[in-house]
Amino acid sequence: MARRQTAKVPKAEENSIKRKPGRQPMTDEEKETAAKVRAEEKERAENLKPEIVVQYQGGEINMAALVEAAKADFHKEKKRTLVTSLKLYVKPEEHMAYYVINGSYEGKVPY
Repeated sequence: MARRQTAKVPKAEENSIKRKPGRQPMTDEEKETAAKVRAEEKERAENLKPEIVVQYQGGEINMAALVEAAKADFHKEKKRTLVTSLKLYVKPEEHMAYYVINGSYEGKVPY
């Protein structure tokens, strides 16, 4: 097999041909601003509270609204008791949400 010979290009020219212009270095102000923006984004990500919506047979159920309704129903009976745990059971076919608060108090709310 014969080897194909290529023309040799000096290294200085080779580097200038392959290099693409990059980003300019950031100034101190730009670095500070970028750090603040990144810190805000990180805080929002850590405190994320997703919005959950259940869709069933053409209807929608906002879970945050159901949680608030369950808490309000609970506070009708137990005004001064803090809600430390909440389990919510949604039954779309009955249009009801059943809940257990603090492991012992049960109730239901329609939606």
